[in-house]
Amino acid sequence: MNSILSYLVQMAFPALLGALVWLIWRPWRKKRLAAHGLISGPFREGALLLFFMFLAGLLALTLTPAGFWSSILRGERPHLPPAFQGGINLVPVRESMALLRYYVRHGLWDAVWINFPGNIAMFLPIGFFAGLLADKPRWWKGVLSAFALSFFIEFFQLFVSRGTDIDDLILNTLGGLIGHWLFLLLRRGAPDFVKRCSKL
Repeated sequence: MNSILSYLVQMAFPALLGALVWLIWRPWRKKRLAAHGLISGPFREGALLLFFMFLAGLLALTLTPAGFWSSILRGERPHLPPAFQGGINLVPVRESMALLRYYVRHGLWDAVWINFPGNIAMFLPIGFFAGLLADKPRWWKGVLSAFALSFFIEFFQLFVSRGTDIDDLILNTLGGLIGHWLFLLLRRGAPDFVKRCSKL
């Protein structure tokens, strides 16, 4: 669990940059909405702020070499490896099952949580916010958003010497689907809140 907390800490500073981007973009976006007779209320703005912060943290964590942000936080110069040094796995399930058995056999439970439930959980917000912020929420929008973002990340990781794995793409996309289901639960349990997060 310490590793999970470490990842959240590493996402914190980039998340503040995401908030800054939201703040800079907000006047232009509100002006554009006003031109169409629409407004974005405080609930929607709060949801957008959280989404921007999460997305910035996620991209900063996944598009940089492993250990980049932990080095920054320790005040050290991060190691920047040459491109195309990470592994590539294009065979679904097989490598992940071998890795899972290795982690369990050696009691590496943090690695289990990060590599399997973690890859699902970190894309839950993509599916959730795709539903909450879309004009017409559809399950495929959350799935497609998660798939496209995950594909971009996995492809880009080739250039920062991180492993590129089709199983990550599958788990991330599943996270987007589950995130949409969470949105549906919220819409059923708190329809007024969901309505306030829409354009008015």
